[in-house]
Amino acid sequence: MSLSKQITDDLTTTFNSVYQINRDVSGWDKLTIQVSGAMLGTAYIYGTIDSGASQGVNQGNAALAINYTPIQATNLATGSAVTSITSAGMYTVNAANQQFVRIQGNPAGTPTNIYRILLWESKES
Repeated sequence: MSLSKQITDDLTTTFNSVYQINRDVSGWDKLTIQVSGAMLGTAYIYGTIDSGASQGVNQGNAALAINYTPIQATNLATGSAVTSITSAGMYTVNAANQQFVRIQGNPAGTPTNIYRILLWESKES
């Protein structure tokens, strides 16, 4: 049996306006990313366990998280390991190994643009 969020989050508008999505995946085992339709540019996948917390001041969160590093995702169609997304498809990230995941596009030059990007967290029992 597995658990998941009831709603898949459509973050297309957020990604295409600020070119990144920061996601708190603590407590989840997997994050599935689905990119649909046309995609221009590259979206990079990063992870961190550094919440950006200030000791004694705050606990940090996805917006404050720092020290992101490239992480591996799996292209579900091919089984290939990737650190970036360049075309439509479904990709999964092992969320158990980091607290925050960032999907980062490029705002300079020809900016990254995605027709639709969905995120879905799940937990395996």
